[in-house]
This record gives sequence, structure tokens and C-alpha cells, in this order.
Amino acid sequence: SARPARRVVRSSFLMLLAATLAATLAVAGGSRSVRAPAPRCAAAAASETLSRHELRERRRRTRLLAAELSALDVQGSVAVEYAECLTAKGIHSAADICGVDQGVLEACSIHGLDRQRLLAFSRLAALEQTAPAPTSASASSPADGDAGSVGDAGSDPRCEGEGGGDTLELLVPDSLDGSRVDAALAALLPPLSRSYFGGLAADGHVLVGGGRVKKAARVRAGDSLKVWLRAERELSLVPEPLPLEVLLEDEHVVVLNKQAGLVVHPAPGHWSGTLVHGLLHRMLLQRTATPGSAPASPSSDLLPDVSGSGLRPGVVHRLDRFTTGAIVAAKTARAQRQLMAAFAARRVWKVYLAVCVGEPHSRAVIDAPIGRHTTDRLRMAVRRGDGADAREALSVVHRIATDGRLSLVAVLLRTGRTHQIRVHLADAGHPVLGDPLYGDANWNRLEARTARRPLLHARELRLAHPHSGELLHAVAPAPDDLAAYGARLAGVSPDRFDAWAREATDAVLAEARDSFEYC
Repeated sequence: SARPARRVVRSSFLMLLAATLAATLAVAGGSRSVRAPAPRCAAAAASETLSRHELRERRRRTRLLAAELSALDVQGSVAVEYAECLTAKGIHSAADICGVDQGVLEACSIHGLDRQRLLAFSRLAALEQTAPAPTSASASSPADGDAGSVGDAGSDPRCEGEGGGDTLELLVPDSLDGSRVDAALAALLPPLSRSYFGGLAADGHVLVGGGRVKKAARVRAGDSLKVWLRAERELSLVPEPLPLEVLLEDEHVVVLNKQAGLVVHPAPGHWSGTLVHGLLHRMLLQRTATPGSAPASPSSDLLPDVSGSGLRPGVVHRLDRFTTGAIVAAKTARAQRQLMAAFAARRVWKVYLAVCVGEPHSRAVIDAPIGRHTTDRLRMAVRRGDGADAREALSVVHRIATDGRLSLVAVLLRTGRTHQIRVHLADAGHPVLGDPLYGDANWNRLEARTARRPLLHARELRLAHPHSGELLHAVAPAPDDLAAYGARLAGVSPDRFDAWAREATDAVLAEARDSFEYC
């Protein structure tokens, strides 16, 4: 009839008008073309499916990440654009950038100096993850960080800096070719200043190509820079009131249940808000509450620091930033030396719980040396006879619950290498669920809402007390995320999981525990 006909005519007219307008714009613009709207990031588009609470949380994380990027000298508006895209892709801090696929940076249009600075920062933010253990009680760094208990620099469990302890190694990018060495380091490690690195160079703590240099030395693109950080005015430790869950404490030691996301000690990207800062605050409160006690300096005298770095007072061993569980710290110099010696001599009973992919054997002894990955220097790997840097690593894995798809395992660590549990389980074909560095990408994606970190928990510590020699035993309750998975796999309610886990681990480890030597 007449009405449909009018619709057809109106539609044809609108199409003709649009075509004419486009042609007019093209002619008016000469060689310029009309730019189509930028395609939306798939991850950002997916935000439409998020709940109101999830959207609010994403906006909050975007603001925090943008502020962090701005502190790294990324231009304000650009920092917001980067933060929006990175947050949509699950990256919540600059330290998380290390270890992500390079395609993510491409998708977020992060190029040039911004990319170099962010990659350098994130790599260095994993500083404490890579500190090798001392070979004796007199070594200048804390005892072996447990596998999965790497002292993540925090960093983030996915990435590591080069070097050990507070020694960092990085390459000079093209953009800093010809720069002074102090200027290059300051550009790569904001907010630390040129004067700070100049002081390190003057004391012989900066190497270029393996040789000591003065602060005015020029560097070339591709040069290897190695720098040993130390506590200075810019790195001073100030006690901070942080929530700490204490499992055991006396005048010599304190055992804490570390929460996920808490970095153990200061490192690039985490100069504040670490477990050490919170522990210093706790010690300060105890000191001031003691009648007749002398006032203490915020950065000294509160906790022992036998390593002398000024960055790790009280630290004996480390846990990864996203690993939860029992961690012991020393309150006296004697206790710190004794505990470090106990870890180095393997006289500490360490049991971890982990949720892993697949169904491993009911019991497996993994005796496989671990060293730096041959091509990816940010990863560790099993190195069977092909690496001089590989070190003995022994894990005893017990499967205590499974549904055939995922399993809960109890791991007894006989050694403590960087990323040991994560590397051993991944090499055995059963990576830790939620592990972005060694995990199964498909499983991580499927369980992304509930496994937002490597599901690894330091459940139990047993060791001789450094003063009395009596057995010190600490058990850390499982966090909610791991308890939820463990309860489902074990067929119990989450509030019963810790009691069930105690019985299950005792059953499989009783014989080994009874024969373990603590002295």
C-alpha cells in the first residue's frame, strides 16, 4: 500500500543523502580521508557484561594504575588511556606488565620510551623474587626463598629482575644511547634520582659490561647495567600501620600469615606498604609500650639486619607477593642468624598447599634441578644437565583431593629454589591454577573470576626455636579462594576445610615428619 511505499522512498533518500555527504567530505578534504572510529578493545567491550560492582572495581583499579603510570613520567592523559586498556585486560599495576604477552602492549598502543620504561620498571619490581639463598649462615642475604615463596619483588609472581638480592641487571634502551650512567638509571628507575645513583657509582656499586664506572660514564644502547641498591634517604624505611595476622610471637621471633598481594620487603615499585614496613610499626608499638625502653629510630634498631642492606630487617625467607601463608621473621640479630642458618641447612619443615591442573600421581618425588630459562630470562626452568647455573631442587608432592580436572596437592619442600613449586608442577604437566607465568592459559581463563592469583599457600612451618631449641610449629589457615577450591575438591564445607586439610596432610606426611631433623 501507500505507507510501505513511503518507507522505501524515505530509506532510499536517506541512503542517497549519506552517500552524497560522504563524497562531499572526501572532495573537501583533498587527500585527507575521513577517519573511522577506532575499534573498541574487545576486553573493554566485554565490560558491558560486568555487574555494577565489577565496573566500580574496574574504575577504581584504573584510577590507581593511571596514578602509578603518571608517577613513572607517563603523560597524564596518555596514562589514563593506557590504564583503561591494561585494566580491561586484567593488569592492575605497573609491576604486572612484566610477563604479559607483547601483543597486549601493542593492543594498548604502548610504544617507544613508555614501553621501555614500563617493562624495565616491572622487571625490576620483581627484585626480591630472584634473590638466591646464601650458602652459609654468614651469607649477606636471607635464606632461600621457598618456591612459590619467592620474595616477589613483588612484584608480581610472573616476572623477575636479573641478579640476586638487591643486585639488578638491565639493558640500556635505544632511547638512552649516549646518556650518562646516572641519568640512564634515573630514567629507568623513577622516582630514584641521579644523585642517588651517582653515589652508588662512586662507591663501586654500578657496573657497565661487568666493569665499575664513574657516574659520568656514557652508556650505549644494549649495554648491560648492573646496580646494587642500598638503603639511603630515598629508600629509608618508615614504620607503617598495616594489618598483620600473627600466628606466633615471642621476644625472639614472630610468625605471620601473609595475605595475597603483600610484598615482603622494599624493592623497585614497592618502596612502601611491605610486610617489613608493617612489622617495623608493630615493633615500634611494642617498644614504646615497654616502660623504660629507649626511643628507636624508625629505620634502625627496631629489627635486626645482618645482611647490612637496610632493606630487609628481620627477613629470614621470602614468600611471593601473591603467595599466602606462614612466614617467620626475626626480632633479634642472633635469631636472624640462627634462622637463616636453619633454612640454608634445610632444617625447616615447609609444607604448601596448591590447586593444580589435572590429576597428578598420588605421590611424586620431583628431583629436578632448576636454573634460569635458556631463552626467557624472566623465567626459571628445569635444567637437566644443561646449565651450570642449575641448582638441586627436590619437591615431594602428595595428591590429597581431586575431581579429575583439578587437584589439591600438599607439597613438602626439601629445598627452596626460586619458583620451585610452580616450576616443578608445570614441568610435570600439572601447573598451579592461576599462575600467569607457568600456568595453563586456558584453565586460567576459565577460572579467572575465582583464581585471580597462583593458588599457592604456605600452610605449615616447623623449626627449632633459635633461642630455646624447642620445636616451633605454626599452621596458617587457608585463604578464602584456596579454601573454596579445596573444599569443593575434598567434598567438605569451606568452614571445615582447614580441619580436613590438617588431617589429610598429617596422614600423608606423618612418616616423613617423624624422621625429619630440625637440629
